[in-house]
Amino acid sequence: MKGLAYNIPTPASSSHILPINKVVYSSTQRELFTAGRDGSVKVWEEERCLKTRPIRNQSVFTTNNPQEEALKLETSISGSPVPFQRNGGGLKIKESYNIHNDWVNDIQMVGDLLVSCSSDLGIKIISPNGAVANLQNDHRDYIKRICYDNNELISGSLDKNIIIHDLEKLTARAKIMETQGIYALSACEYLIAAGGQNVVNLYDSRSQMKIRSLIGHQSTIRGLIQDANYLITASSDTTIKMWDLRTFKVYKNFDIHDYPVWALEGDSNCFYSGDRGGNIVKTDLSNMFANKNESDFNSNFNFNFTTNECASIDEKLGVSTIVAKNDSPILSICHNEDSIFISDYDSLTRYVNPDTSTLAQYQFLKTCLDYSPSDEMDEAQPNDDLNSMFHDLVSHLSVDSDNELQSNYSVEQAEPAESYISMFLNVNGGPSIEFVNAYQSDLTVADECVDTTPIEILLNPTDQITPIPFNLKPISRYEIVPLSVVSKRILNNKRQIMALYLNGDIRMWDILICKELKKFPSRQEKLLTGKELEFRIKEMDDLVQKYQSSDTLNNWCEVEIKAGKLLVTVKETSVMNVEIYYDDMVKDYPYLAIDHPETIRRMGNHKTIVGDDDRFHLGLILLNSIFHGYAMVEWVFDELLREELGKQEARSTPVGPLNEFISISEESLAKSLPQYNDSIMSLLQTNKKLYLEKPKESVLRVNHVNPCLGIEGGDDELRYFPVINANHFPSDMKVTLFEYSPELGNYRDLSYFKISDIDNLPDFPQQDLINELRCLLPRWIGQPILYNRFNVKESPKITFRLLEVDYFKLPPSIKIGGKSQRKIKSLPALESSIKLTSHNMLRVSKILQFLTDKFESSTKEMKDKKLKPTDWLVLECKGQELSNSMTLQTIKTRVWKSSTDIELRYRRRLDT
Repeated sequence: MKGLAYNIPTPASSSHILPINKVVYSSTQRELFTAGRDGSVKVWEEERCLKTRPIRNQSVFTTNNPQEEALKLETSISGSPVPFQRNGGGLKIKESYNIHNDWVNDIQMVGDLLVSCSSDLGIKIISPNGAVANLQNDHRDYIKRICYDNNELISGSLDKNIIIHDLEKLTARAKIMETQGIYALSACEYLIAAGGQNVVNLYDSRSQMKIRSLIGHQSTIRGLIQDANYLITASSDTTIKMWDLRTFKVYKNFDIHDYPVWALEGDSNCFYSGDRGGNIVKTDLSNMFANKNESDFNSNFNFNFTTNECASIDEKLGVSTIVAKNDSPILSICHNEDSIFISDYDSLTRYVNPDTSTLAQYQFLKTCLDYSPSDEMDEAQPNDDLNSMFHDLVSHLSVDSDNELQSNYSVEQAEPAESYISMFLNVNGGPSIEFVNAYQSDLTVADECVDTTPIEILLNPTDQITPIPFNLKPISRYEIVPLSVVSKRILNNKRQIMALYLNGDIRMWDILICKELKKFPSRQEKLLTGKELEFRIKEMDDLVQKYQSSDTLNNWCEVEIKAGKLLVTVKETSVMNVEIYYDDMVKDYPYLAIDHPETIRRMGNHKTIVGDDDRFHLGLILLNSIFHGYAMVEWVFDELLREELGKQEARSTPVGPLNEFISISEESLAKSLPQYNDSIMSLLQTNKKLYLEKPKESVLRVNHVNPCLGIEGGDDELRYFPVINANHFPSDMKVTLFEYSPELGNYRDLSYFKISDIDNLPDFPQQDLINELRCLLPRWIGQPILYNRFNVKESPKITFRLLEVDYFKLPPSIKIGGKSQRKIKSLPALESSIKLTSHNMLRVSKILQFLTDKFESSTKEMKDKKLKPTDWLVLECKGQELSNSMTLQTIKTRVWKSSTDIELRYRRRLDT
């Protein structure tokens, strides 16, 4: 089943209104891309560049002597701050794409394309020119991650499926069935890694065969980094592991976080990680043997270590630096040479990126010089006879430590250990025992953003070390704008809604045209929490009662809070549920009046008579309005089609959209299009068959909704169909066609377009968009907008009785309008009770008209006075005088409040 959806606009804001799930930096474009939980993707560019501050220590090796080079590095490091340079400044949003109706979970750069995936089960491709394409996919639950390898896009979902997509055809090429929901995904050289609850599964993308399971983590895998030889995994169990993909064993463990690791980015030379506690850590592995080849400068030292010795040394290597400490969990990280960009629950933040290359070089040389084969004596050796999977589990759970090294220093020292501060961590856990900062107090801050305290190489290990971050504060910070919706109330007329925003504002919106009607600003400048939220919700409820209408109607649409915004969804089962009376419609939408210039232009010379009691379906108004431009295109196309098919001579080889449409067969369409039989294309193909038999007048009825197109007998009276011009909708209002079913975990996004795009179709034909609408729009939309055919549901029936007010039963003391009830002029005698049944939308005014027709003698009297029935008759229910616009449904629900037949009592107005 398919439906339509559109967002009620967020109050003007260029920034994200909910946290950012993913940040990506493009070094070629020098732009930052962000994917938000508000369903938007934004492109950021630098407003300006700050003055370059190059204070890097550049180490150049001039000898083959490792001792000499290590001494040079030690001299360079000691007493100097961590090198850095800061070229970046502020950011500003360059482009904003509101293309998803739910969280955007991931984005990836694929060449010059930007690809996004979302919890709305959609994958979008944004071109450099801003065009957005929808990638067809078969996921049935939230799409959490995407990656790119060998010209193919790979997506992973909570539905336990990995899908490999062909980006040229925009279709799925292959599917891999997983055993767990996918939270992390990576691929390199046809090897796909999928992280789930606590296992990483490896697959061959060519054969879709499973290669191996990597077991070792104890909680959800949240991040993956992959290259040809190594895979780095980050988990909510607080650990990070580096796996050798040649042996499928853990090559190195990192115990640098005390909280679940939620963000991971980088490569096997250097990676950046962020945790739930707000800590951002940079780990420099550039000088591990695992990352070296013969062209590296360190090969000149010719240490001649064996493979096992290299692995043993690598276990001790890695410079981890505490980049910054945030107050909120880290959701995503990316970096360039100078800066680190992070997103958390509150903001997008930019930090200075410390240069740790010199420290890594020194650590490598010093570890190699100090290495002794005896260091490996206590390491467990693999037993080839053990089951490999069991050995993986046991060995991966073990974490090497430096306990032996630390135990050489007795706690019974004569002098107390010195205390230090340090921005460095030991990769095996705890503060670094190699590098610390020189001073713990009386710091002289040379830069307002970073800690420039000099570094000291620690010769005497101590446990009196306090961790500090490198960044004192961000270079720039962009707060999440608190304009997400936290609560809503739909009014009884089903056309208006009250929404409460996180900043405390209450706004009243028109659902049909997405227009703000009223605003009630918050009296305090802070986000709503706890009791403030409860109090403001109560205030919103009071406002709802103040502006509440007396209507009692069913739902013609649903309004949900998704991605912090109000999402309106329209489905076939409810679209024709609600009608609106002409006078109410014109009061709220004056441009729909029969004598308004916009309506006159659409009606042409045709006459239309409309009364206040005429009713119109809200859903039909919406469909005819949204697809007005598209319907006009099909009307013109239909005329050309009939003209072409009516030609006697043989048609030439298909050229252009018209001849392509004529030549294509239904059989080929049925094979290539999913749900072809429920598409507008199938309706148009049926038209073609009719015209082939005998070209005749159009079977379309677009001209009945838009009479200015002209039909024979142009002066004939036609039924009036209201159509809202596109200029009354928000200029950037987008409409999404979605698929839904009980098996899907959410609405699955199928197509995306703007009302302005469709409205401009007659003047600026876009054949790709037209074909997309033909193939995807279902029949329940095509029938009303093209053929003026729609299923009208029979209104529920309500039974009521009419009786005259018994004035004598009223207390004598009660006077109405200054007259005693006994002196009120009586009405003509009727039967004691009139029992009637009518549709639930019957108005009080119509019931009074019925009574007037019954009072023949009084009717003439009142006609002579030129009085309407509502001028001299009153209807009551349970002693309450009813307004003339109230319907039976409203009376039954709000006044009678019983399942029994309604009793309505009538009387003459006193002034008549």
